[in-house]
Amino acid sequence: MNKFDELFEQINKHLDSTYQNWLFGAGVSLQSNIPLMHPMTKKIETELTGNSSDTFTKMKEFLPGSPHIEHYLSHIGDLIALLDRADINEITMNGVQYEYWSLYTLYKDIVRIIGDLVRFGYNESEDKQGTIYSPIVEIKPHQEFIKKLFNRRSNLENITTINFFTTNYDTLLEDALSLEKKEVIDGFTGGAMGFWNPDEFNGRLNSDTYRVYKLHGSIDWYKDENRGLIRCRYGTKYLSDNSNLLIYPQATKYVETQKDPFAFLFSKFRDNLNISRDNVLVTCGYSFGDNHINNEIEMAMSLPNNKTNLLVFIKEPWDDTKNDSSLPSILLNWLDNSNFKDRVFVLTQKGIYNGDSNFYSDSNEGKEFDWWKFEGLTKLLD
Repeated sequence: MNKFDELFEQINKHLDSTYQNWLFGAGVSLQSNIPLMHPMTKKIETELTGNSSDTFTKMKEFLPGSPHIEHYLSHIGDLIALLDRADINEITMNGVQYEYWSLYTLYKDIVRIIGDLVRFGYNESEDKQGTIYSPIVEIKPHQEFIKKLFNRRSNLENITTINFFTTNYDTLLEDALSLEKKEVIDGFTGGAMGFWNPDEFNGRLNSDTYRVYKLHGSIDWYKDENRGLIRCRYGTKYLSDNSNLLIYPQATKYVETQKDPFAFLFSKFRDNLNISRDNVLVTCGYSFGDNHINNEIEMAMSLPNNKTNLLVFIKEPWDDTKNDSSLPSILLNWLDNSNFKDRVFVLTQKGIYNGDSNFYSDSNEGKEFDWWKFEGLTKLLD
């Protein structure tokens, strides 16, 4: 057996681990017609420019390069924080004047548009956008994943712990679990309407009950001045302001994650990785662009008694400086980290990386794998 086959066998064993944590990013929802960050940014820019937002036009000229929506929201959040601390209504930065109310309105407009794009869908390649009357979001890819995951574990489900973590705002994961008759614990007490109650995560689980931790919020989480954080139905008159969604798609979101519910959710992510028993963290659709999440993974993996194995399903992005594809620098660092490099497995379209950034490919030269895609990972589970 060659090294590639040995690693593939190890990976399959890890996928059968009795203690599993899954971390999903935006890539797993792409096939469901929910846009990635840059297509979403282009769409939002078009809508805001079309609405003649003077504040947005000023900000777009100020931010260098090709900013995406996280940069816009971070900049707006920083300016609002400065105005709040100084207790003033306007501020001038680099010769550009910003007013508090226009910044606040722009922030809420962007959140509202994000909510609509995620809830109803947007396909850039087909220039097709869903509406409340004709949504285009598909749940089938998530349902297929859930089916394959639990079919694979049909004989072990009663002794298996599986936790789901996601940075996505959509509800596809929890909806797919429910459609496959799995009970979902998401930190809310209630039914379609629920109130935030983190004690829900501490209850005893049944064999068909699974925890879902939404690390960056959700399109069905609303901030209410009187009721606090609630999970609710969309489209009701009494909760009709889509700009009150509790999502934090900001580069400065580390600050927000120090507040509840995010502080609690990240503590649960930390707790589930900081264990001394054999376990696995599997990532898919996550590009390792969130330093807070990356730091939590690295700190956990570095602990002396930690036995977490990290399986990363990711596409190697093209690097113009090297005229070749290259992994994110954080993954290269982990593959060379003497404390845990042997427990890091990175699966790309080219092959498998493991230990000292060593690369192993299939004996069929030139073969490319699709396991970095959500649907490819689903086939692998099958």
